[in-house]
Amino acid sequence: MERSRVILVSAACVAFMCLAGFGESSKRKTTLVHGVSWFNQFADAKLEAARTGKPILLLSMFGKIDEEMPCANARTMRETVFNSPEFKKMAETEVVVAWEMVRAVPKVYIDLGDGKQLVRTVRGNAVSYLCNPDGSVFDALPGVYSKTGYQTVIRDSIKANFGKSWEEVKAYHVAKKGVPLPTFTTLSKSFAESPTLQIMGVPAIAGAQPQVKSTDSPQRKAFLFAASKLQDLSLQPMTALETRGRVAPGREATNDLPAKIVMADTFTNLTMVRPVVCFYFSTLTQFPTTETARDAILMDILKIPYKDPYFGLKDVLMPGTK
Repeated sequence: MERSRVILVSAACVAFMCLAGFGESSKRKTTLVHGVSWFNQFADAKLEAARTGKPILLLSMFGKIDEEMPCANARTMRETVFNSPEFKKMAETEVVVAWEMVRAVPKVYIDLGDGKQLVRTVRGNAVSYLCNPDGSVFDALPGVYSKTGYQTVIRDSIKANFGKSWEEVKAYHVAKKGVPLPTFTTLSKSFAESPTLQIMGVPAIAGAQPQVKSTDSPQRKAFLFAASKLQDLSLQPMTALETRGRVAPGREATNDLPAKIVMADTFTNLTMVRPVVCFYFSTLTQFPTTETARDAILMDILKIPYKDPYFGLKDVLMPGTK
């Protein structure tokens, strides 16, 4: 009789815990994009990852994942990768997906009259972080990839790093780190932004350029040297014809121009940017958080002046204006 009461009490406790867990799960808010539910809060993604034993794919971006005009690279990834059946399957079976907004993306409005308006964005970027259920980061993929390149890198990194010790993760990055040749990055972002900067009369800027400190470790100095080889092409104002000329010379008709641009970015990110990202991880002594990794990825590697209230655009202001 006593044993029966114990079993009944235990069963009731389990049922209560399941109901409580279901209740908490139902409160977690998500954003639906192309049939994929992205967690709005990283904390909720961590709970789901702990429950399912999956890694977290966190999209850190400028703007909101479901708004019409978030940052250019987030828009590109949304329409070339996140809308594919292959990514939907990955999001449902292999990873827990979440998104966060670093800050709003600057928008430029051109009023054409008669209710017509052009809207363009400048600055910003998107970074995909791969995280353990506790929120620690074991890899990062900045910028634009093709759907095949994106999923290949993610699966490779998850297989090598998910649930592993820091020593194993660091060894993975040490093996892949490198110093690239001087390289312009973000070609697709340049197509979307450089002509707008040209119209605005914005001068070219180098972006965020961290100063090497005497107190920096030799490892960090080596990483910053590698990062200095990368320059954001979208920080340079150019005409639409000039940006197009980097893929299709002159006025040559190119029906597959968007695909060519994405493939060019994929190649640059795989061969030039990724070795520098791995270089950053190789300098660390423990898993970084997303907040810890943010400055290194956004400022040191991508050269985004995201801590500047004006995003490097203050020079276009007329004296005496705000």
